[in-house]
Amino acid sequence: MNKRKVIKGEKHHWWPKGLSKYWEDKRGGVHRIDHKGEVISSKSKEFGKISDGHNILFERESPWDSTIEHYFDVPDGNIQKAVNWLASFKKKVDTENETEYLCLASEDENLDVLRECIVSLVVRSPKYRNAQNSFVESLRGALDKSESKRLIAANINQKYKTLVQNSKGCGKFAILFSEKREFIFGDGFYSNINAVTEHLFGVKVLIPMTPHIAVVWASPMACRSTPKLISIEANEEVVEVVNNSVQVYAKEYLFYRTQQPNLIEDFMSGEHRVYGRQGDPVDRLINSLIPDESRNHFGTFMAKF
Repeated sequence: MNKRKVIKGEKHHWWPKGLSKYWEDKRGGVHRIDHKGEVISSKSKEFGKISDGHNILFERESPWDSTIEHYFDVPDGNIQKAVNWLASFKKKVDTENETEYLCLASEDENLDVLRECIVSLVVRSPKYRNAQNSFVESLRGALDKSESKRLIAANINQKYKTLVQNSKGCGKFAILFSEKREFIFGDGFYSNINAVTEHLFGVKVLIPMTPHIAVVWASPMACRSTPKLISIEANEEVVEVVNNSVQVYAKEYLFYRTQQPNLIEDFMSGEHRVYGRQGDPVDRLINSLIPDESRNHFGTFMAKF
């Protein structure tokens, strides 16, 4: 990683341009709807960015001013490769709800590329940033915007390399494909990586990568070593579970390609929310795809969804 010069006021993307472009419609626009229901459309690169989001800036100009923007050069450079690799498994699934088990002993490098891409999306997301801010404020009291940005970037600076290193070889994946119904994205998505997470044992993430591909990443307490990845054609109920989870975990913005989502109460509240231990539909979905055998959970996908 080559360090970058600090550019004050630089807009840093938490939704990388290489990923957001997959949400462009035939006219080249992406649609954003806020928690009040207002819709605007623009080029994909105009969305998902924060001014000085990855800069560590002090109140007065200081030799300690720095940026962590360069940390994301590698995953952003690989994001298109990762999406194309995921899309290559679509041809292996041609029946709704039919799971194709794939033995990927030779695919460890691609899986680690995918893991780093996901980690980078998690730690840059407004949901994670909000969790960092809330954690610090619980210890120190309310922060102004500039101090909040500085401390969030400093925390990511401290945690990111550790999370990427600990992600290598961690967990298993399920790729969800949907042709008829589109997935949505937002300024939050289902993840149990929080403000103090360093080790990823027990990780659970569900993230839409494109309007037609979503990825589950999970590391149960006990599971078979193979397969490392499965792919499945999701039915409408599963797509609804994915999209509702985005609405629950997002706060201000949802993004979609052509199919405008019906807003649910959790999103319209204008808060980053999370599912509780009881009644978590994503947890049930993940355990049906990547069973945690320590819980003696062997329910099939068809039985639950």
